[in-house]
Amino acid sequence: MENIRLLFPELVSIDPQIWNEVYQETSFYHQMATYILLDLKESYPVCWRVEMTKRCAQMLLKYESTAIKELYQTGMLGETERSHILELIEKKLFNLEFSHVKMPKTEQKTIENTFDLLFFVRSIPDSEKLTWEAIIKSKHEWFQPGEVLIEKGKIVSSAYLIVRGVVQCEIDTHYIMYRSSNIIGIDALFSKNLTAYGTYSVSGGLMEAYRIDTTLLNQLLVDDNIAPSIYCEIASHILSNKYQQNLKLNRLQVTLLLQNRAKFYRKQNGLLIHVEEYDRLFLVAGSISYCSKGENLVYDSILFKVFQTPTDILLDRSTVAYTWKNEDEIYLVKNDTINSRFSIQNFGS
Repeated sequence: MENIRLLFPELVSIDPQIWNEVYQETSFYHQMATYILLDLKESYPVCWRVEMTKRCAQMLLKYESTAIKELYQTGMLGETERSHILELIEKKLFNLEFSHVKMPKTEQKTIENTFDLLFFVRSIPDSEKLTWEAIIKSKHEWFQPGEVLIEKGKIVSSAYLIVRGVVQCEIDTHYIMYRSSNIIGIDALFSKNLTAYGTYSVSGGLMEAYRIDTTLLNQLLVDDNIAPSIYCEIASHILSNKYQQNLKLNRLQVTLLLQNRAKFYRKQNGLLIHVEEYDRLFLVAGSISYCSKGENLVYDSILFKVFQTPTDILLDRSTVAYTWKNEDEIYLVKNDTINSRFSIQNFGS
């Protein structure tokens, strides 16, 4: 904005409040454009894999087509690139509709078991997979297009782990899209102090998911192999929905921060950790204690805190927390080559 003022001196007379509004709107569109580019980078190859049904691939491609058009309207994508990408998408949609879908040479077999698509399955020892598959089998459901799953402001009794399909969350005048590996509503299901962030409904076509109630969630969170992945999903939703104004990151970047940059603490009874000035701490569950200005302070979850001075923090067995540095957020904003650990990339988190 300052460069624009230098290039066009006649704009100096514009009211500062108007400049600020323009800056805020420009910043918003820049964040959205970055978000769309990152999502396209992660999700586009999925359409060429047999992990998705033909219908899901069509739905995803049609959504990406809309995203490309919106990105073009922001001015961050040129006409040549836009036309080229849309042409590729249209060709693939045509092939999916009228051609026989062949197995890629690199694939040995089609993934038929829905359980194998769940993001936390890779963390489970082979000896326990059959047990977990039996536990959640009864929670498997299909949902119709347009079906409302969760209503904004309501108490959440069930969250939904998306396997195939797309869910949209309506927030005022805009939408947030979620797909495979996202657990919508998990923030409000986990914390009874939170209500549904928005109205979640099935978008496009059929949606396949597992319904997660409090009992199943508690079972997942006590399993040492699965718990880290579930807590990451919980933390990603709460940070994005409740503390977005405290972060420099969009939703995808928040998820990548928790996966790749942040330190995760759980069941570390009596552990003393040291944080530096401007380090961040997100307390998901339990409590922490530390000394500040000669006073012993105890904080309970849920808490997001930026420390202004170097501090030693004492954890107990109930503590579930993440810590990271300001530099980690800056890195994610600047680095556009980062990757998520999920084979089927999140869009909402």
